[in-house]
Amino acid sequence: MSEPAFALPLFLLAMGGAFLSFLLFGVFAVVTVRKLRKNPQTRFRLGMPLYPGGEIPNVAAAIALPRSYTRWVRSGPMGDLFADCDAVYAHTTRLDRWLARIFFSVFLVSATLVGSFTIVYYLW
Repeated sequence: MSEPAFALPLFLLAMGGAFLSFLLFGVFAVVTVRKLRKNPQTRFRLGMPLYPGGEIPNVAAAIALPRSYTRWVRSGPMGDLFADCDAVYAHTTRLDRWLARIFFSVFLVSATLVGSFTIVYYLW
């Protein structure tokens, strides 16, 4: 069985996006999340990290996703897992929000591409 013609470009695009999201993850952690961790008003509103550094995607999602959706998720039974968008917005600058949106977008696209590549490669 041969591989489809678009498998290699899809794989390279997915790995490039994963590498870029890794770099943006580090920059966002140093620039924004470190500042939010030091602030006593936001320290315990960054969501429950399920793994070390887990509050970094939580904060990025709270900034990148629409506020109405984030508030709706936080009002549910597992709301403590997610960051408080109002507290995060109040203590971040436009540059922080811009960086979070770029990081979260690249992270989601590269994760989707890796998943798509896996499905195409193993089920084709």
